[in-house]
Amino acid sequence: MPPATSSRRPAPGTPDDRTPGTPDDRTPGTPDVPARARPTDRGRLVLAACALVVVAATAVRTWVAAAGWFYWDDLLLHGRAAAQAFPDPAFLFADHDGHLMPGAMALTWVAAHVAPLDFRMPLVQIALLQLVAGAALARMLWVLLAGRAILLVPLVATLAIPLGLPSATWWAAALNALPLAAAMAWTVASIILLARSGRRRHAVGAAVATALGLLFVEKALIIPVVAAAVLLGSWWTGGGTRSELRALWRRTRWAWSALAAIVVVWGAVFLVVVGRLGGGSSGGFPAGTEGGDDTGGTGAGSPGPGFVDLVDHTYRLAVVPTLGGGPWSWERWHPGPPMADPSTLAVVVGALAVAAVLAWSLLTRRRTGAIWAAAALYPLVTVVLVAVGRTGPDTATEIVQTLRYHSELPVVLAAAAALAIAAPRRQDAAPEERAEAPRGRAGTWLPMAGALGLVALLASSAVSTVSYRQVWSEQPSRDYTEPLLTALRERSEPLLDKEVPLEVLLPLTTPANRLSALLAGVPGVPAVGAWTRDPVAIDAHGALHPADVVPGRTIPQGPVPGCGHRVGPDGARIALDGPLIGRDWVVRLHLLADADGHVAVRLDDGDEVTAPVQAGPGTVYVRLEGGGTGLTISPGGGASQLCVGSGPVGVLVPR
Repeated sequence: MPPATSSRRPAPGTPDDRTPGTPDDRTPGTPDVPARARPTDRGRLVLAACALVVVAATAVRTWVAAAGWFYWDDLLLHGRAAAQAFPDPAFLFADHDGHLMPGAMALTWVAAHVAPLDFRMPLVQIALLQLVAGAALARMLWVLLAGRAILLVPLVATLAIPLGLPSATWWAAALNALPLAAAMAWTVASIILLARSGRRRHAVGAAVATALGLLFVEKALIIPVVAAAVLLGSWWTGGGTRSELRALWRRTRWAWSALAAIVVVWGAVFLVVVGRLGGGSSGGFPAGTEGGDDTGGTGAGSPGPGFVDLVDHTYRLAVVPTLGGGPWSWERWHPGPPMADPSTLAVVVGALAVAAVLAWSLLTRRRTGAIWAAAALYPLVTVVLVAVGRTGPDTATEIVQTLRYHSELPVVLAAAAALAIAAPRRQDAAPEERAEAPRGRAGTWLPMAGALGLVALLASSAVSTVSYRQVWSEQPSRDYTEPLLTALRERSEPLLDKEVPLEVLLPLTTPANRLSALLAGVPGVPAVGAWTRDPVAIDAHGALHPADVVPGRTIPQGPVPGCGHRVGPDGARIALDGPLIGRDWVVRLHLLADADGHVAVRLDDGDEVTAPVQAGPGTVYVRLEGGGTGLTISPGGGASQLCVGSGPVGVLVPR
């Protein structure tokens, strides 16, 4: 009878020289292959399979993203970036709705200046970021599972489930979510490698990855916590001792010191620049503008959702259904983003999938209960952040069902799955009995059940992905902007600035909801400003229609025969036939100028606007902001005398 041997696998800090594929790992019937050749050949096959999975997932998500267009925050960021000649620190470190994300701001600046309002540039960025995130995830699983082919199971499952789909296909969200996922996965892998080898280059890798993640979203502050949890989880499932835990600390302490310094420094920068979590004023944009999903859910003046409601929606309607490939169907309240809208069956399927994985793990692997408990608690981090930074009056509980707040959860779940797979098997028999016993039915049906389950998950996820793409393809901003750009490229006369339709951007995003902000930096279109000689109205489909002013008030006929109101070099105030409230107005000015120049116009309570005039009679339409009972008109720029005729002050409507 052979002597009994310890079944406890080495702790992460203990070097394990055995390589998958060497004769020690060979199953019966495997032909002899030189020890050096076998791991190389097997490793190459697994590596190629990982690359294929990552590329396929990237292709699918890019295909989904291509059905969309610039949406909400995309337009806010694009307009802000287009207004900047250079990406200076004030722009890069600007507070965007409670986020500090200089890396994301830099990418938006590149897109806005290389190809303004051309969605192909954001698509390229999404695809590249998805490739990086997928590669980092594959690396993490490779490290945790020592390059074994079984890593393909959590890799495929993690990239297939729709949990990370919305945040990876909406440009503004992807600029935050994909770098966060990549940085988290890379840091976890580097910490594990550091614990095994003690090589400080892995500490540098972890620190650099975390710092890069923080450049894209402040939520990356949680990366060190996740990395520490995975390292401790690996030690725990391996049955590690206190001495091994002390060895882990000795090998990784430099990394924790560096990560702590990064967290402290970036936290201080965040507090100075932003000083709050989400919402509130952000560079001129009011609270609740991010993605439009903070509106319309609870009614004006309502207190917003409670913490318990957020927890319920997070687990029951957001996370659990996606773990079974759901939700299968999506709801959308324009101008908000798609929200998971699972049926009861989708929730049940997700719960059964979770139960199946837990049953397999708890029945066949040792000490994995704590791993899954920690993973199950992770969504509460998101709930707390949403409760602190995103909820308020008129915020809908369904905000968590947009799934983008759970974008890095797949990385956490993949790490938990890898730890469970790598955990020692439960010992139901003595070592010598296990060595001589046949594989039995369990050894046959478990792999088959796992394969069938993975296929079912892929099919379920495919249904959710296709249905999401259909909903995401509804883009009012594209339906408005693309025809508008086509029409404007055939026009040379300036446009009067105006608000875009509500379906594109709500007024609470002002001034980003102005036509001037939407078209900022776009070549080949006329200027958008405060004056024009050929007014047009733009409908919800971006079509141009000849327009004129419907009077709210009128400039009365002046006292000078053949001139009306005579205005000299010092200007003059002309009383209207009634008061105007403060808002946007358009005045149709009938002028007679003594020379080429310009005319300055303002309401009593408003800013001055300047428009060009030509010698002789002419008409110019001027957009004014403000109110009052009169207009102040002054010539300039060569013109010294003006005659002003009667004309309307009102709103522009199609003829």
